[in-house]
Amino acid sequence: MIIENGTIQVVEKTGGGFHGGRPVPVTETLGDPIPCNIRVVKSDKRGSYVDGKFTQTQLVILIEEQPFTAQTIKVTDTLRGVELGTFPVQAIQQLHATGATQIDV
Repeated sequence: MIIENGTIQVVEKTGGGFHGGRPVPVTETLGDPIPCNIRVVKSDKRGSYVDGKFTQTQLVILIEEQPFTAQTIKVTDTLRGVELGTFPVQAIQQLHATGATQIDV
């Protein structure tokens, strides 16, 4: 059982490549929201580059145990009503003892 404090949505990319020698744009579609538990490991605003600054964020997300192979996910904090962003998935681990799947972004 997961204590829910947010949702994730799988970002599916389709299209791309060339058709008749012309580039075809990639389209992104969002899957159904999956209830999850979000834990922020690191979030700071220390990143900077020539024209501005950026935020570095590292999250650990727990969902009910299920096969999960997504490459990119959109994370939303439902308690605060804030979209945390779209992140590439770094690692997926099945936690059989707890009946959960851990996703690191």
